[in-house]
Amino acid sequence: MITLEEGYEGVSKGFLISNYSVGENALRFRVIPKYNHDISFNLVKESFKGTKVYPFYRKSGGDYFITLVIHKGREFSLPAYAHILLIIATFVTVTLAGYIQWAKGNIIESIVFSIALMTILMGHELGHYIQARIRKVKATLPFFIPVPPNIFPFGTMGAVITMSEPLTDRSTILRVGIAGPIVGFLLSLPVVYYGLMHSTIVPSAVVYQKSEIIFVMPLAMQLISMHIFGNIAHGMSIEPNPLAMAGWIGLFVTALNLIPLGQLDGGHVIRALFPERYTIIYKGAFILLIALGLFIWPGWLFWAFIVYLLTRLKHPGPLNDVSELSTMEKLLGVVYILLLVLSFIPVPFLMK
Repeated sequence: MITLEEGYEGVSKGFLISNYSVGENALRFRVIPKYNHDISFNLVKESFKGTKVYPFYRKSGGDYFITLVIHKGREFSLPAYAHILLIIATFVTVTLAGYIQWAKGNIIESIVFSIALMTILMGHELGHYIQARIRKVKATLPFFIPVPPNIFPFGTMGAVITMSEPLTDRSTILRVGIAGPIVGFLLSLPVVYYGLMHSTIVPSAVVYQKSEIIFVMPLAMQLISMHIFGNIAHGMSIEPNPLAMAGWIGLFVTALNLIPLGQLDGGHVIRALFPERYTIIYKGAFILLIALGLFIWPGWLFWAFIVYLLTRLKHPGPLNDVSELSTMEKLLGVVYILLLVLSFIPVPFLMK
């Protein structure tokens, strides 16, 4: 733990200190900003740069507080060869998934399916990564998680990045959180469009006969389908091209990440937009997800369990939780709602 003198010196660069307390693992200062909140906080943050000391800036009961905490987390990173091996392994498992599930034995279509899906998933994570780097947050490059297609029909659990330090402020949480879904959604649309352009309209009985799983299109996909096919006659259905399925998976992954829970992308957005009410929204979303699982589609129970297991419906918040979002950043909340409406499906698929 740093000494009181070191903490006092660092905090006083941006704030007047009116009181302090010494805890077992933290120093807490009641402060008055010398400048605006951003400038005052950044001066303190900069004074502890290169150390494992992180300042948490909070408002409570009309007063402002800086709490200095030693960050005990370990930096996680993979060597370059591990990233390459995971990409190769995921390409193999996703191609196999396409060959077995979606392209029905056509190796060329399976490879195209794999490239399209991996591009969407990588784009999603690169959106997070690039925005994190712009905001000067330490983040790993995206790495894929391959899964045998007999265990999971997509051949992958997606791609992820990890960040080894707390995010600076609510603006950073919002921008990093929303960037991935925006990129993933935008990459999914042309894949869906091209896939549907090369899909065929067949009697519904044929689709049911050929497929063990019947997929339901999200609103974005329905709108593209209406543009291409118009109103499809009763008793007829779309037999999707593998690329249409790659786009469907991209939209489905976007929807899963946009659910406003914990440290999912949607949880980040809600934490940034509603710093005082986010726990209420998390609990409401969790209850709704349980209800959907009980009465609409059982798969939501599994997703609710996984999210609760990983996050306990909590969010660590930013270092600086006082500075407000700009008007333009608050408008990203509208983008968030639009993406969720266009990609979320209450019943993603039906089993025969």
